[in-house]
Amino acid sequence: AARAAAGVLLASSAFAADPTKGKEIYVKVGCYACHGYDAQGASTGPKLAPDPMPADALANYIRNSGTNMMPPYSEKVLGDAEVADIHAYLVSIKKPPSAKELPLLSNP
Repeated sequence: AARAAAGVLLASSAFAADPTKGKEIYVKVGCYACHGYDAQGASTGPKLAPDPMPADALANYIRNSGTNMMPPYSEKVLGDAEVADIHAYLVSIKKPPSAKELPLLSNP
């Protein structure tokens, strides 16, 4: 029930989510340390963007991850609105250009 309520809260606050604020929170709480500054992933944490998981799945993962995966962040540490802002930041990260789109790599 708590997970469902968190998902509803996250979904209802998603319309007001702010990607700029989300990036600040992402750095402030240390997400970058394992997932990279651009959420590209690293040896310590998986890629989160581009194309992040749905907001409710991200919130559930953040709240309920086993400590062997990543430290869980309670609502006291990271509120639902902050999780929504982080998700908005992850959604805002664009895919890098393909090799074909880079003149230096596509020009024989």
